[in-house]
Amino acid sequence: MKLLSSLGSVLLIFSCLSIHAQDDMSANSFNEIDEKGDKPSYEAHWAGMDIGSTILLNADFGTDFSDGTWLDNPWWENDIANSTTFSFNMFEYKLPIFKQYLGLTTGFGYRNINIEFRNNYRLSYDEENVFGDMINEEEENISEIKRNYLSAHYFTIPLLLEFATKVKGKKSFYFNAGVVGGVRFASSTTLKGKYDNGDRFTNVRRAKYNMNPIFLDASLRIGYGAFGLFGTYGLTTMFKTGAYTKAVHPLRVGVTWNWNYAGSDKSKKAKFDFEAIEEEATEEIDL
Repeated sequence: MKLLSSLGSVLLIFSCLSIHAQDDMSANSFNEIDEKGDKPSYEAHWAGMDIGSTILLNADFGTDFSDGTWLDNPWWENDIANSTTFSFNMFEYKLPIFKQYLGLTTGFGYRNINIEFRNNYRLSYDEENVFGDMINEEEENISEIKRNYLSAHYFTIPLLLEFATKVKGKKSFYFNAGVVGGVRFASSTTLKGKYDNGDRFTNVRRAKYNMNPIFLDASLRIGYGAFGLFGTYGLTTMFKTGAYTKAVHPLRVGVTWNWNYAGSDKSKKAKFDFEAIEEEATEEIDL
């Protein structure tokens, strides 16, 4: 919990600094255009927040991990409704190919995924495999299990080819596609419930679970202005495959909010403030 609290504080600070810096850059860019005729900065669609669901797929793009043999991995048939994903994309940069309409977008972000187990499995692992054992609630004096999920945290970097229909991103449809790479820096399982005597428990186990330390996803994002939809598919497996562990590819889908295009038009505000100050200064000189 201390790690997550510290991480949340860092992300909040980065968010405030990033939004403040981007607002200042927008205002400065507008003034430079008016005074010097410089070209505007090119607007990308990465910085913001993504919220959605995670679906675990097998190598054949299906959700069934049970084939009736000793190679069954039914614990990967996750509870989709309660398996969530959250991304906090802090920084972005767009390299133009053709003005604002076509360019390459990159940046930096943070991603969290929570895989809720459909049945009451306890995840374990050895040097080569990851497997799930059914929890014996009677032997462990458990009357109720409320949550049972695997959580993983990553730092991410995208490389996306982006198309936009207008120069001003706030009134533009956009579409980008490419890849997102990442590095895992933490993972854990959490089991929450209640014992027969009424005591509540939360058991957290922090472990690697043979998860791959890096990943590469195919990514697709589409939307208008500040809002859009996103989808990613794991080109690499989520876990290191072994003699018993099947290939698991996460599919993430959801909505995205681009904070660069939310709220009032910063450029107009910057222009108004500049003209007001200039007019006030002229009046003082006349007096």
